[in-house]
Amino acid sequence: MKQIHAVEIIQNTSNANNGTRRNISILIAAVLSMLATESKAVRPFVTDDARIVDEGQVEAETWLEAGHVGGDWSPFPAYNVMIGTSVNQWLELIAGVGVGRDSNDELTYSNPAFQTKILFNKAEIDSIMPGFAFGAGATFDTGRGDMHDVGSNYYIIGMSTWRFNDDKLMLHTNYGARMDRERGGPQRITPYWGIGFDLEAFHPEARLIGEVFAGDPLVLNEPKYASQFGIRWLPSDYLNLDVTFGLQPELDEGRNETGRLEFTGQIGIRMLFDVFTPGGKPGRAEGADGLFSNPSY
Repeated sequence: MKQIHAVEIIQNTSNANNGTRRNISILIAAVLSMLATESKAVRPFVTDDARIVDEGQVEAETWLEAGHVGGDWSPFPAYNVMIGTSVNQWLELIAGVGVGRDSNDELTYSNPAFQTKILFNKAEIDSIMPGFAFGAGATFDTGRGDMHDVGSNYYIIGMSTWRFNDDKLMLHTNYGARMDRERGGPQRITPYWGIGFDLEAFHPEARLIGEVFAGDPLVLNEPKYASQFGIRWLPSDYLNLDVTFGLQPELDEGRNETGRLEFTGQIGIRMLFDVFTPGGKPGRAEGADGLFSNPSY
């Protein structure tokens, strides 16, 4: 998935104070109270990075979206969540789904998604060699109501990450392929790519983020290109928030561009928890070592 990794640029602050924990609880309650009428949203940051959380850590990411196409802004408040954990120093497993209420005020939920990610080597600060990872994911043709895409899709992606100038700038690239298959229809295989940046802005806890990519690989029949830009706030290793705005061409039911542009605004929250870390130690801010890196735990 689009992972939002606050922990890769700030020193470990595992002993979060009670005030921070109360704030996190309030944020969780606010997100859970906002259920959707409809959602076809991309995630707050789609281009993935060559990094996984430290062994035994659990990450939870949620996001809400509003959209605008050729008229007024139409809110689509939805509760979307993706939860994952690293089972060792090189393998991360992630699953996600969105739930809400459709136009008939009935329960709706999206196609469930599942992803795996293998980290070969982690990115080192100011190294000319990037970190590299490989990911594969899928959504399944099960769901209900407005949030359900009738079909399934799959992807495989290579990921690279560079960390420049003591993490003041990070660059991420994705390259691979995706396959979309509508129920009862033929499968369609297309290239997938993404380029993203994460730049420190005015304060170590504030970042400017942006990306261009070939449509969210976990959404069926996306356009050939899309973009998102925004701001990231990093109050601690265990919490970060994104506010992003996206732009992509609108497609009709035949996947043809209508000539109009679709705008999106999103709020994303990522939380990290030390749940299964070895020996009960706090997880490391820079994540797992990778399959071919020298262990430093």
